Amino acid sequence: MSSQSFDLRSAFSAALITKANAGNAFTLISVDSRKSAQVERIETDYPDYFLDLGVMEQCAAGVAAGLASCGHKVFVVGIASFITMRAYEQIRTVLSHGNYDVKIVGLWSGLYHTFQGHTHVPHEDVSIMRTLDNVSIYCPSTYVDMHNIIDRLFVERGFAYIRVESPFLSPTMREHGRESSDLDRLQILRRGHRVTIVSTGRSLFAAIAAADLLNDTDISCSVLNAIRIWPFDETTLLTALKTTDILVTVEEHGKVGGLASIISEILVQHGIDGVRHLPFSGSPKYPSNLAYGDALDSFGLTGVTISNAVAQMIARS
Repeated sequence: MSSQSFDLRSAFSAALITKANAGNAFTLISVDSRKSAQVERIETDYPDYFLDLGVMEQCAAGVAAGLASCGHKVFVVGIASFITMRAYEQIRTVLSHGNYDVKIVGLWSGLYHTFQGHTHVPHEDVSIMRTLDNVSIYCPSTYVDMHNIIDRLFVERGFAYIRVESPFLSPTMREHGRESSDLDRLQILRRGHRVTIVSTGRSLFAAIAAADLLNDTDISCSVLNAIRIWPFDETTLLTALKTTDILVTVEEHGKVGGLASIISEILVQHGIDGVRHLPFSGSPKYPSNLAYGDALDSFGLTGVTISNAVAQMIARS
């Protein structure tokens, strides 16, 4: 497997090409993202399936709705911060309310583009998108996740959002995601009884690292991966919490409306008050001019920081 294969963008493109080769028709709309989304091969091999509208996110939502109304399965790919905010009115009023078979793919979500400032850091995209009707939200961590999501979306009709954070994967990340292809359920990657860590997207790898460090000190940890972050799998979470007194959430999203908020809502709705919740997330005020690794360090999204915070919480109890 080439080094390019360890990239969520190439996984997205390869999954669509596999579908096209198998005779599945679709329309891919790019908003000035042909190169950054690595979808040039789709344009070359299947030009009738590809449409580049330039920097026109609002227009793209309308065109997507029109094509979907004629029976097309449509994917719209663009930078997450722009496509979820500039086109929000069109997405809400047309795509969401009409439940059109359109899948929005938001690139460079999370903290990767912190060095470019607030305009390129969509710390609220999950919060924005999950307020919409008829939406499913997916956040892949691995190449396998992306392929499973695309398989699902070719079976499932309706509106969806795919959140793609830093797309770059190391070879050690390649095999993650094979534990289960059931996207309706949280993936159980580690089983423990003292601490439950729930994560999504690229934060999964910090969650796994933290769990391994804690398990090495005899603090038993579970790790749950939310590939489909909305609607959320309450059943698996509530089962895990029956034997857990510390719940940790890890995400590259702001403090409001993302994974931590979703799980806090579930705790309140089910009257669960015996679990201490320790959230790790970003902030609406990201520091500028930081490389990706430095941004993760700044918000404590590392295995060492998470495991230390859990150990300190246990020591105080």
